[in-house]
Formats: sequence, C-alpha cells, structure tokens
Amino acid sequence: MESSTLIAQLLSLVYIIIGLGILADTTRYRSLFESMLGNQVFLFLAGILSLVIGFVIVKFHNTWQADWSVLITVIGWIALVKGVLLIVSPDALLKQAHYWLEHLQLVALVTIVLGLALGYMGFVA
Repeated sequence: MESSTLIAQLLSLVYIIIGLGILADTTRYRSLFESMLGNQVFLFLAGILSLVIGFVIVKFHNTWQADWSVLITVIGWIALVKGVLLIVSPDALLKQAHYWLEHLQLVALVTIVLGLALGYMGFVA
C-alpha cells in the first residue's frame, strides 16, 4: 500500500495544481493547449512521457483490489494507452482533445476533485 500512497500523493498535487491553474486563467490554458495540440513534436514527446509514466505505474502498481487504490491502476492504464495512441495514431486523440478544450472549466473541476480524492487517500486516510 506504500506505493499506492506515494503515487496518490504525487498525482494529487499535480492534478490540483493544474486544475487550479486552469480555473485561474482559462484563456491562457486554452491557448496553451491549442498550441500543444498543433505541435507534432510535442505530441510525440507527450506520447513517450505518457507511455513511460503509464508503464511505471502499471509495472509497479497493477493491483485490482476492491478499494481506492484501483483508481491508481486505472490511471496508469489510461496513461499507457494514451501514450501508445499519441505515438502511433495521434489523430485518434485530437478530436477528443478539441472537445475537452470546449469544456475546459469542467475538465478543471473534475481534475481538482480527482486530485482532492487522491490527496485524501494519500495524505489523510
């Protein structure tokens, strides 16, 4: 359970900070994300990073227990698949990404809630 706690702590900080940043300056973040989506080199490097992070989480935390830690496993698998798709077929994700750009404040709120849940599990529970 120690790896679950550490990963939850790390992800909670990342998710909360990014979510708050988006809410604080949605226009800036929308512009930033649009720029990133239009950059093939960025998409390739993001794919490699996502693949590596997803692989590490899945390799060291592939637990399917009926408790909160399964959320970390699911996040790892999502990151792994996202990384593969960004490398092999980035266009498959671009339509979805543009959809989420239209709902960026909702994305920020969901990200913050996920971060708070992981933070509670990682720091408090």
